[in-house]
Amino acid sequence: MSLTLYARRNILMPMTRVQSPINVEKWIEENADKFKPPVSNRYLYDGRDFFVMVIKGPNARNDFHLVDSEEYFYQLKGDIKVRIREGDGIVDHIVREGETFFIPPNVPHSPQRPPDTIGLVVERRRGPGEKEHVIFYCENCEAVVEDIHFDCKDIVDHFSKAMLEFWNDDSRRTCKKCGKKVEKAQPVKAL
Repeated sequence: MSLTLYARRNILMPMTRVQSPINVEKWIEENADKFKPPVSNRYLYDGRDFFVMVIKGPNARNDFHLVDSEEYFYQLKGDIKVRIREGDGIVDHIVREGETFFIPPNVPHSPQRPPDTIGLVVERRRGPGEKEHVIFYCENCEAVVEDIHFDCKDIVDHFSKAMLEFWNDDSRRTCKKCGKKVEKAQPVKAL
């Protein structure tokens, strides 16, 4: 990392640009047309060490996200469900308006966001070679149908692209164990 310095009264000071405060409600209104399923997310802040996303409902997800870092959820409006794979089962956590939810590293999770919900998610930026996982499980036998793993430089673009490519390929979305197909996720209607 390089640091640019300038002299002020014979003292070296860092030249760092600080982003002005953001009115989140106004920012969401101004960017409303940019939130699109399947994930419906946009960067509010895209920094060097971490990023903050605004995520609106409805989303359309039947995948589970897994990464070797923590995720922090803050639910601004409405209630969502975060499905967590624990052992051989799924545990549903309801995150209500005004609540926060913390997901430890390496926990497969699938946020389900109904219409008119808004949340913030804070994640650590991943370094080169650190893989994101978008995992699809068979609804019939629970086998892993596909574990899409990739370097993710842009979570807003790469996640949607990975999901759409999977859903558009019959052979990829067919369970090798039982033959059932993973259907394309539809927008969440309600919890």
